[in-house]
Formats: sequence, structure tokens, C-alpha cells
Amino acid sequence: MTKPLLVYANVPFCNSKCHFCDWVVQVPTRELRLTPETPGRTRYLDAVAEQVAAHAPGLRADGYEPRIVYWGGGTASILDIDEIRRLHGAITAELDLSGVVEATIEGSPESLSRAKLDVLRSLGFNRISIGVQSFADDRLRMIGRSHSADEAVRAVGEAAEAGFDNINIDLIVGFPDEDLAEVEDTVRRALTLPVNHFSVYPYRASPGTVLRKQVDRGNTSLNVERQLRAYRLAADLLTGAGHPEYAMSYFGGPHCLSDEAYYQLKMDWIGFGAGANSLVRQRYLATTKGRLARFNDNPTAFDVDVPAGSDNLVKHFLAQALTTREGVDARLFQERTGVSLRRACERPDVHAYLERMAKYGDLVVDGTGIRLTPETMARTYVALSWIDLPTPEVIADTA
Repeated sequence: MTKPLLVYANVPFCNSKCHFCDWVVQVPTRELRLTPETPGRTRYLDAVAEQVAAHAPGLRADGYEPRIVYWGGGTASILDIDEIRRLHGAITAELDLSGVVEATIEGSPESLSRAKLDVLRSLGFNRISIGVQSFADDRLRMIGRSHSADEAVRAVGEAAEAGFDNINIDLIVGFPDEDLAEVEDTVRRALTLPVNHFSVYPYRASPGTVLRKQVDRGNTSLNVERQLRAYRLAADLLTGAGHPEYAMSYFGGPHCLSDEAYYQLKMDWIGFGAGANSLVRQRYLATTKGRLARFNDNPTAFDVDVPAGSDNLVKHFLAQALTTREGVDARLFQERTGVSLRRACERPDVHAYLERMAKYGDLVVDGTGIRLTPETMARTYVALSWIDLPTPEVIADTA
């Protein structure tokens, strides 16, 4: 019997270390900003090819067939054209991508060009997600982005010209001291672009980031209610323009299949590259962020290999699934983790987390699973965004 698979490739390089991004906290800046000519980056692509070649035969033997491809990071589009072809070739040499229905690449405006976009389309990418974050140049500089608002507009336009008809842009609202006028300006400008899908994230003061340190020093102020108003304003503008909200932070369509597969545990996934994680055969596998040399030296080994039903993972999976309208599907949860949803929720830490969530939102529990009511989802997640929850990195630290 064939089993659908999400194939993820991680590109752990960026042009800048954004002040809000929790992914880059553990990555040294010197490693993050390696160039194509740097030995560590050159070796990285060879290392990923080794990793794919080592694990693909087992995946094929187990009946896995790729249905979704996602290149993320870091900044996947930072790769130059030759690097893109090398990485794509390493994957297609071992895995048959002919059955893939959605292939997404993440990009940042300053790293996208029309020539690169044309190559990506020729290789089968049919969806692009561009990290815009804001259309206010002052805000972009404040949060450490490497692009301007005009560059973002150019990148989106060139993606459409290259034939991408499934374009997402990421926006962040509710930054400390951001007023509603700035939020409205950003969303209205986004609505003028050839974009069909919008990811709007309430700002989260992630531990270790520059902005979190400013918050902790008292240089900026936090106001959960103001942040919720910012999110609801963005949501009203987008839904009013014909882009309905189908999950927390996601507006428009078609739905992002990769995120639904990942958040709702609809299929197993294999992650290639430093900092990537996998969920296959009811095991959670990962390589640690910020250890590029270690990965390059031994790319076929995983730093983490634990049961998918481990306590911290269960909370992580629940937190992600409950951002969707469907919530946690009991059947899929047991299929992916090997643990029944009922038994998982009886664990003290998991039960305490759900009780904390229920203080802010209305949880519906029935024979199919658990979900938040749509009316209380935003309030719940904005409130919980100020609480440091377990992430896969916690599992890596404690395994």
C-alpha cells in the first residue's frame, strides 16, 4: 500500500538575522550568512545529497510516495540558480516527484529575481511563499529585514509574471508599539498585489530574539488586547476582500496543503538538511539548528530519534493542530504518533496545557477529536503567544 509523503528541504542560510525570528536564534550569524563560494555552504549541498541518498531507499521500500514538496529555511530562495538545480537534482535522483500536487518554495524579496523564478517554475514549483512581513520601510528596518517595501512589490509581481498563480505572502501584525493605521496600510497594500493567499501572524516575542530582549529590558511595551485588535483588523480587511480565514493566520485559497499536512498530521514527512525534522514510522527525527559543521560531517545521522508520542511532542502537535478549524483528528493523531488522543490528553502536562487553553477559548471535544471554536481561536492563540510552549528544540535538548 502506498503512503503519501511530504518532502521538506531546509536551506539554513539568510541575508540577515531578523530581530523577530525564533528560527535563527540558535544559528551563528557567520553560519547563517555564508555565501555560495564559502566551503561550508558548498559542502552543505553535498551533505544533503548524501542524506537523501541514504534515506530514500528505505522510504521507497516502505511504500512512501511524495505528494507535497516544500523548501524552507532559513531562506530557500537565497540559493543561486546552480545551487537550486543541485538540490533539486539530489532529491529527484532518489525520489519520484511525478505525483507531487503542491511544490512550494519560501523566499525573501531581495533574494528573488525573474531568472531565478523562471528556473523554479521550470523545475515544477507551483507555489511560492514570500516573506514580506510589512510594507512600512521603517518597520522593515526595525525588524532587521534585508528588503524594502518596493522590493517586496517587485518580487511578487515578478513571481506572477514567471507563471506562479499560487502566491502567498507572510505578514506580521501587532508589533510592540505598532498602531492600527500601520496595520491597515500594510494589509491594503498587500491587497493590491497578485496574491491569492495571505499568512498573517500575530507578533510573538520569541525567547532569544532581539525584539524579545528589548521587551524584557522594558524598551518596548506589550499589550495583548491591542495585538488582538490588530489581528482582527487584518482579518476583517482580508475576509472583506474575498479571502476567507480557513485557519488561524491563513486567509484565501487554495489552502496550503503542506501546512495542513504538517499541522493536522495528515501524512508523514521527511525533512532533509540541517535543522530539519521528520515524522516517519511514528518516530520523530531531527538534526539540530546551528550545527552546520556537524551536519556536514555526518549528514546521514539524526541528532534526535524519539517516539512521536513523547510528551513534549504531543503538546507541540496539539498546539499546531488546534490552529486549524478541523482541530486535532483522533484517528490521524493515533496513526502518526502511535498514541490514542484520549490517553495523550490524560497525561498531566498535556491536560494542564489544554486547561490553560480553555481559559481563553472554547474547546469542543467529541468522538472525532478536539477543536477550538472559530470565534475564540484568535483570542486563544494571541493570549498563548506570550507563554513559552514546548517546541521540537526542547525535545532535542532533553532526548
